[in-house]
Amino acid sequence: MAITAVEYAIFSELKKSRLLPPHPTFLELGEANWYGDVPYERLSDDICQLLDDNEEQIELLQELIDAVRNQLPGMLWDVAKIFYRIFLNYRETVAIDFGGTEKALKLDLNQPISLGREFDVVYNGGTAEHVFNVWQFFKTVHDHTTGGGLMIHGAPFTGWLDHGFFNFNPTFYWDLAAANGYIVQQFLYTEVTPLKLVQILRREQLAEMAKAGLVGTNSNIYVVFKKPDENRPFITPQQGYYANTVSEQVKESWKSLR
Repeated sequence: MAITAVEYAIFSELKKSRLLPPHPTFLELGEANWYGDVPYERLSDDICQLLDDNEEQIELLQELIDAVRNQLPGMLWDVAKIFYRIFLNYRETVAIDFGGTEKALKLDLNQPISLGREFDVVYNGGTAEHVFNVWQFFKTVHDHTTGGGLMIHGAPFTGWLDHGFFNFNPTFYWDLAAANGYIVQQFLYTEVTPLKLVQILRREQLAEMAKAGLVGTNSNIYVVFKKPDENRPFITPQQGYYANTVSEQVKESWKSLR
């Protein structure tokens, strides 16, 4: 998993919109590294602009300088952690990844897991599509997110041949949210090259984009869900078209976009 210009833009927007909780506990499903399409100068500028504590600014700037200068084997993961400290300023972070750094927990996300606790922010930045048992994956996310916490998901929508087992359609996210009472804080259509982010404000919007030829051949969807304050068991969603919970416009698009 990687922090690209897309993730940088998304986390910048979440920070600007004040949707991110202060000093959260943070769980990564797939330990991210730094992709390299955002200049390091952007990171250093944001350290100075977004962190209030001068000592923390100096410390983080020095860490960034050291990481870039020394070019050690784990450098790309180190820079990703600096990115997270800028935008999340987390008080604790845990990562699950068969690869990644030696600190990452080597757990199979196809299987039920329990870390014995919940987290304020759980981030799937491109891991779900590589896990065959996606039902268990999204249940794991649900079970490890605290009430009122955020779940951030990013996954392929169109194209990217053989990148993973799955691409995820918009209905997946809308129906997952409806079944489990998640509040949709952000729904974004994205492309990497060239960089493109479109806020999706209603379910019909992406179908309208598809009809207008505005959905690219390689695209992703990012969503930010807020979990209800009260703890509920994970509910398996039914597709909205078959559950008859979607608008007539969505039903018509389901047929016309074949």
